[in-house]
Amino acid sequence: MIGRAIFAVVALLAVPGLPCQASGQGASANDSPAIRSGESGEHRVPFQARDGLICIQARVNGSRRTLVVDTGATFTILTLKAVPAIDLDSPVTMNLAKGSMLAYRRPVEFALGDSNHPERHCAFRIDAVVGDFKITHAEGAVGLDILSRFKSVTFDFKNSVMVLEDR
Repeated sequence: MIGRAIFAVVALLAVPGLPCQASGQGASANDSPAIRSGESGEHRVPFQARDGLICIQARVNGSRRTLVVDTGATFTILTLKAVPAIDLDSPVTMNLAKGSMLAYRRPVEFALGDSNHPERHCAFRIDAVVGDFKITHAEGAVGLDILSRFKSVTFDFKNSVMVLEDR
């Protein structure tokens, strides 16, 4: 049983997200896995600080969702409310601070920020972890699997903007 749990965690870390393509524009082997949203090389995603959490707007499979940015999370997680249809044939064991739980890998179309303003969003196709997670003020958490795709991630608290700089 312990061997299965370790394998599940290692397997989760070994599955990268895939770049998404948008209207004739795709990520080449030399591009960042994010869709390029302009010539500036950076994406400015508005955020709100709530109870010590950084909350951003996102689209998950086309639906608007609120997510927290969690720099301590290895990968992006989504609640069953954000992605209700899951593949029950691919369970993974999640080891959390309060114990273990079953969750599922699920491919999702994912865009951070305001998709109506190209300079204020970036899009991905990722294999997110979906489960019965309880997240304060949000329906998911953006983890290092997304954040580490960028050269830098900075938070401008004065202007309430997360700046993601392309590699």
